[in-house]
Amino acid sequence: SNFLRTLSRYAHLTGLQAIFLVNLGLTANDTMAPLPNYGPHFLLANFLLSYICTSTRIQKLGLRIDNNMNPRYDLASPRAEKLVSTGRITQEQLDQMRRVQSAHSNSMEHYTVFVAAVLSAIVARLDNGMVNRYAVLYTIARAAYFWVYRQNTTRSAAGVRSVLWWVSNILCIRLFWFAGKALNADVV
Repeated sequence: SNFLRTLSRYAHLTGLQAIFLVNLGLTANDTMAPLPNYGPHFLLANFLLSYICTSTRIQKLGLRIDNNMNPRYDLASPRAEKLVSTGRITQEQLDQMRRVQSAHSNSMEHYTVFVAAVLSAIVARLDNGMVNRYAVLYTIARAAYFWVYRQNTTRSAAGVRSVLWWVSNILCIRLFWFAGKALNADVV
């Protein structure tokens, strides 16, 4: 049966790992049990990723260069250049924090696209496995995007970052597309 084939494919996984993969839509659901929709959970996770985890605030606090009265000014010239010239931070630290700030801004901007895509998919009643799968892939793409942007010091890394940006866009566009098709399925 299909269930036994699926079970044998994932025999090396524990029962919880297999259930986890099925619930996220990453493997076939041969049990006929409905899958939960983790879209709202991924909205929360990506909110935290976009607005908190990608922020420069913790790094700036650790270096004691945080200016909470005007935090964006911390990394802007001439204040940032003064931090480097006085030895409070290195040029490499400044460059990395500026990249992190750029990735943070992009993450916050892109979060709204992800929210709209997931909510469209939920309203259109797309298969929960599909919503979960796209949300997992989006989250992985955005986390990788942030990491590559943070570490980016070469043209090839910048190219990888751009590919990851497009991957996250395409995942959202596909959810919009499938939601549109589902919402208009009965329209002649």
